[in-house]
Amino acid sequence: MKKFHSYIIVCAVVGALLVLTALVLPNIMADTAPHGSDGTTLQNPGSQRSQPETIVQDTWPEGIPFIEVHAEGGRSIRFSPDDHRYPAIETECREQIQSISAQFKSIISPAELGAMKHNGTYVAITFSRPKTFETSYIVDGSPREITINEAILFLNLEDYPETMIITLAQDGAGVWDSARDRGELWDLVAPILLQLQSEDG
Repeated sequence: MKKFHSYIIVCAVVGALLVLTALVLPNIMADTAPHGSDGTTLQNPGSQRSQPETIVQDTWPEGIPFIEVHAEGGRSIRFSPDDHRYPAIETECREQIQSISAQFKSIISPAELGAMKHNGTYVAITFSRPKTFETSYIVDGSPREITINEAILFLNLEDYPETMIITLAQDGAGVWDSARDRGELWDLVAPILLQLQSEDG
């Protein structure tokens, strides 16, 4: 009889230990898991691969080209060459740059450009390294070449020419006029702008 009581006690103790282990072990595992600088638990590499990566604009990886589409006064989105929307928009941006036909004798300050970008709808293309384009702008009988890091193409900026392009380079900003209208570019980014406006609302 004593052996039976001892057996019951041992079973109860083992059962209690199993329950306690089930309750405590997940917390221990969470404490030993790797954490980010903000205190959030990092997932293992396998689980990270299965989810699409979201890149915050302020931390865009250096050396990766991107296109940014910005809705007037609101949200913007950036995407890289592996996005299905990139090739067609990049091609049209290049066409716009190559169709530069004149240079405006004006200077855009960083503050003015910032305000223009906030208030305007635009498409910007940023290259991984400076790109040289042969334009339609004839200077001394030859097409003018420009080397740029980024080009900003506004779609609805008031008080400025509709075909204006602002380029950014190591030696500063250039303000240009283009012989190509923005109809094709509008058509390409219209679905993106609608998405941004619906998210903003």
